[in-house]
Amino acid sequence: MRNRVPARSLAAALAGLAALSVIGARAAPGDGAPAGTAQAGTTHAGTAQAGTARGEAGEAGCHAFDFVHGKWKMPNDRLVRRLAGSHQWEHFYTYDVGSPLPGCVGDMDIMKTDHWPHFVGVTIRTYDPKTGLWRIYWTDNRFSQGKLLPPVVGRFKGNVGVFYGKDVYNGIPVVVRFIWTVNPKGSKVVATWKQAFSADGGKTWEENWRNSLIPDTR
Repeated sequence: MRNRVPARSLAAALAGLAALSVIGARAAPGDGAPAGTAQAGTTHAGTAQAGTARGEAGEAGCHAFDFVHGKWKMPNDRLVRRLAGSHQWEHFYTYDVGSPLPGCVGDMDIMKTDHWPHFVGVTIRTYDPKTGLWRIYWTDNRFSQGKLLPPVVGRFKGNVGVFYGKDVYNGIPVVVRFIWTVNPKGSKVVATWKQAFSADGGKTWEENWRNSLIPDTR
């Protein structure tokens, strides 16, 4: 799947983030885990609490990701080969536990899956109350080899959060984009996450990973 955003809008967003020194280049893990992937789940209580604060600066904005707190079963669709014109997707489940960090610093979650034996991934999200920006960091025990990768950075506007970062994928400089969409309270799928790469500075996008956040009732 390919998505498009205005190149001028993306350039402005990246320029603003670069001015805040929050975007850095990082080495991507190849055709394995997504670069800096944010994996998370949600609770209906967290969704309701974050509804009025999502996208705001100041202390209230630190609740934007409250919906990740809890236990989640997450169906994933992942493009097998990226930036290669592939249309072959693989499908698997991941299981996630999310929790807040103290002092309104942000939150974290731990993801596991049988798709890759013994795989464990950790997402850390930190919040800057002065700018209202979130930084989303990723590390795992398979692809990043325990290194905490530089973040993708952005914020929510209403129920949609968009986050950008620069990366290098198989030797190709790319812009990485995450899109989080929080669904209305009471929805079976509480939120969705999508990752896309652009190899032309944001003129065109290839979506390569998506998942849906469903409460794990096991």
